[in-house]
Amino acid sequence: MILKETDIREKCSVQSNRDAETFVGLMCDHGDIQIFFPLGYHIAEDAKGLRRDILQLFAVLAANTRRKDSEIAVRGDRDDEVDFPLLSYLYLIKDYFARGYYREREFSCRRAKKGKIDWNRTIKTIKPCVQDNDVFYLDFVTRKNEIKENEWITLIHEYCVYESFARAGWLFTDSMPKKPRIVKKEKLFRTLLHDKLSHTFNDRNRTLFSHMLAIVDYRGDKDADKNYRYGTYRFEYVWEKMIDKVFGIGKKEDYFPKTAWHVDGKRHDNAFLEPDTVMIYRDDVYLLDAKYYKYGVTCRAWDLPGSASIEKQITYGEYVAEEKKFRERHGENMNVFNAFLMPFDSLQGKYAGGPAMIKIGEAISDWKTNAKEYEKIRGILIDVKMLMNLNVRQDENVIKKMAELIK
Repeated sequence: MILKETDIREKCSVQSNRDAETFVGLMCDHGDIQIFFPLGYHIAEDAKGLRRDILQLFAVLAANTRRKDSEIAVRGDRDDEVDFPLLSYLYLIKDYFARGYYREREFSCRRAKKGKIDWNRTIKTIKPCVQDNDVFYLDFVTRKNEIKENEWITLIHEYCVYESFARAGWLFTDSMPKKPRIVKKEKLFRTLLHDKLSHTFNDRNRTLFSHMLAIVDYRGDKDADKNYRYGTYRFEYVWEKMIDKVFGIGKKEDYFPKTAWHVDGKRHDNAFLEPDTVMIYRDDVYLLDAKYYKYGVTCRAWDLPGSASIEKQITYGEYVAEEKKFRERHGENMNVFNAFLMPFDSLQGKYAGGPAMIKIGEAISDWKTNAKEYEKIRGILIDVKMLMNLNVRQDENVIKKMAELIK
């Protein structure tokens, strides 16, 4: 599958998160490739930026979805997140550009009486005999040149590289590498790669062989060349994980309100109420609820969180604000704040041209006085692309901006 620049742009779209428009990722349906970005994402205008956006999308999905490339689903349903080893294809392409075909002559190490001795490994792994202050080794770790096996690995690598370019090469180039000299022999390929992994000590090569194995393991179905996908129908979970990674503390369990039944003299604990993210800045606690809602795009009030979500956030806030242990931990001047965090595009729509995070209002209830900070839940919009850029790390400056925005 080779796509030109104009073709790639035509294949990209932003999902509305309505009805059938919930899948985020790459989908090939009967040979037709489509790339779906999450609600509120602003796709770059230039070709270089477009490819960077696509790779960023794949990286975010890889970091925040459950299924890994080594776990290939032969048959998937709508709940599957990944159906084929896209990240392995991308790795093979990048490695091929950097190193070409695998032809490195590696040495396997094993215990033997004869052969070229690897003294470093011998000393580390074999117990010597000591006699009269002299040290003797009765066995040695020797190195054996695996030329013939490496020729097979090169052939398998040729197959995997070609397969990778056929599936994902259009992200990088219009050209294709040479066709492999052998056809797929799944059982043989798998046996050789497993054996190679067990005798390889070079970390980069081990990674390469693992990705090759994922490609060999992928079976798909009889229409695998025309039907495959990489992504998720539940991007709201990805949104929650990104929010928690960027803003949240590591261990938040202590901030969960707990309930229990007492029946017949026994205590029966219920499941915890779990806030999505607990953020700490200075002496204050911020309870953040990640909402992958459409308000940032539609600007319609009915696309904002409803009463059930508001009441739950007030309960979270009240628990933290009133529980003595939290004031002992954070100080008597501790304040507790609540916020809903929703996606938007800072370059398009009603809020275009503004900052990447903005406050659009707050939610209150009729059953509280709304005099306490946690009784008012702020509505915050976060630029989707900005968050996706940050999704694997915390940034103290972004946390500070969020705290100031909420306060």
